[in-house]
Amino acid sequence: MAAFPKTNQSGINMKRRAHNIYKSQKLIRVMVEYDETENAISSITITGDFFLYPEEALETLETNLIGTKLERHALKQEIDNGLKNSEVYGFDSTSLTEAILGCKS
Repeated sequence: MAAFPKTNQSGINMKRRAHNIYKSQKLIRVMVEYDETENAISSITITGDFFLYPEEALETLETNLIGTKLERHALKQEIDNGLKNSEVYGFDSTSLTEAILGCKS
């Protein structure tokens, strides 16, 4: 995991970019940008050695996670909602939640 701060003109950290590689049933790599003040996701990319059907489900999930608080319950709930009409091989909502939260540690 690595984090790279962004600062505003006053030098105050507002957004942070981080990534995490998490081993579940398959490998999950998460790159996230989040607002430290709001503790919410600004941007997220999820890749790895897993399969998700339909293919658009991953893009939809990433879009739906924007604005979600980086808190276990909120993330898991949003991921569960995003995956309910999809077939997933290689991870579950709990492991993806942990992969995302790993970006903050």
